[in-house]
Amino acid sequence: MATLLKSAATTDFTGYNLEAERQMVGRAQELQPLLRQHAAYGDEHGTLHPDVFAALTDAGFWAMAAPRRWGGLGTSARAMSLVGYELAKADPSVGWVYTVLHGTTWVASLGPDALQEAIFGDGADHPVICGIANPPGSLVEVDGGYVLNGRWPYASGSAHASWAQLGVVTTAKDGSHGGGFAYVRRDQYTIDRTWHMMGMKGTGSDTIVVKDAFIPAAQFYNVAKLGIGGHEPGKRHVGEPSDFWPFMPFLRATAHAVVAGAAAAIKERVMEASHKRPILYTSYTRQADAVMMQGELGKAAARISAAEALTFKNCDLIDAAGLAHQRLTPEQRALSKGEGSLAVELLNEAIEQLMFLAGSSAYADANPIQRFYRDASFAMRHVANLPYVGYEILGKSLLGVEPNIALPDFI
Repeated sequence: MATLLKSAATTDFTGYNLEAERQMVGRAQELQPLLRQHAAYGDEHGTLHPDVFAALTDAGFWAMAAPRRWGGLGTSARAMSLVGYELAKADPSVGWVYTVLHGTTWVASLGPDALQEAIFGDGADHPVICGIANPPGSLVEVDGGYVLNGRWPYASGSAHASWAQLGVVTTAKDGSHGGGFAYVRRDQYTIDRTWHMMGMKGTGSDTIVVKDAFIPAAQFYNVAKLGIGGHEPGKRHVGEPSDFWPFMPFLRATAHAVVAGAAAAIKERVMEASHKRPILYTSYTRQADAVMMQGELGKAAARISAAEALTFKNCDLIDAAGLAHQRLTPEQRALSKGEGSLAVELLNEAIEQLMFLAGSSAYADANPIQRFYRDASFAMRHVANLPYVGYEILGKSLLGVEPNIALPDFI
């Protein structure tokens, strides 16, 4: 059993917990054999193996998502991305679930004082929160709180979470409408097994169903009024670097790190196999001896390295904003979006090159490469990662075309 790291002994939470960062990345690397052992379970059962999720919990990863004021570790965006990267090198579904759950838990730590106290302040173990913003459900105001109804598909990691953060359209008593996130405990929602996809099978991204659930007023995050990461005057639970990270750039960078980890895993397997496999119908008894193969491998490796550099550049931008307690400018957000699009495009090109080198045998069910390929291809097509959308957003920003095609919080 891993020893859970404590947050820094000092109450000065102005920096990042570098000791914890090094240990968390090391623990992710140590877990890789276990994740590889159980990766096929996710394909067969549509969710992570119980031993895998228990190992993630035992390693202390969920404490990375929480601020130190609530007993979290206070790690950087770069550290969270590196952990997702290392987990994805063994099983991209595990990296994705980790990334989604810690990202959603981080969003809850941005909320109003009452919400943070309801979720983080009950003295229990670190909460694990899954989350879906769209399509929104219905949240109707009643005496003392709200009544929640709806169905939310693509809820990655929902079977393992203790809370769900759900996008809603609100109806106040006076009939006015708004929107934000409603937070419900695990015993207030059910799960429909609707996740039947080609890739990321192990993420358990099923449909959350809530029917007539009452939630106290404190469990609503009024995003329409406050924004995501907007801190109202007099707020007490605020002040750490992560409280000032930009919403979508952080979630995007951590997701791209997962894809980069999958690409790196494919590259390593192609390199290993190239020393043993011939190129049939040629004089090459080892693929690694072929000059063209060497060039294609080098090109793919350079693309992966460039995508990683862009991803971690954006992590460093996020971390710097947190340290300075400053919000990114619209121009910075748009450039981050465009650079993220380029990272996705580079990873896609590299993976396709590597799969040609891997050959048709790489698509056999028994070959782990096919899982990395399916998972990475699927993740790159998440709506937040589509390159053509990101390039348009950056182009409009550069030309001063307003309004842009997405709200500022979602760039």
